[in-house]
Amino acid sequence: MSYIILTNKDAFTTETKGEHLEPVETYEYHFFNNVKAKYTIVKVKNDQCKIKIIDNDNDQYINHVPLKFFEAFDDVEMARSELQELIGAEAGDAKLVKVS
Repeated sequence: MSYIILTNKDAFTTETKGEHLEPVETYEYHFFNNVKAKYTIVKVKNDQCKIKIIDNDNDQYINHVPLKFFEAFDDVEMARSELQELIGAEAGDAKLVKVS
């Protein structure tokens, strides 16, 4: 079992729930007080699953991306650490806010 980080932005939606995925935690990424993205750490129940990504401008464009293209983490703490790398040590006007 592994964990991955999935991203949702205005331009696209990544499905974070499903038969083979279990959401663990979700964070909003704020930059200058604007939400720029949502990051969800999910537990992968089947490493052969594909991640569904939908173009928000045209929902006819749907990709099913194999899990091998996502960085996998052995535990939730490693995934959280990776999210902290996103904002860096000197975050300034960037922050992660846990929403679930």
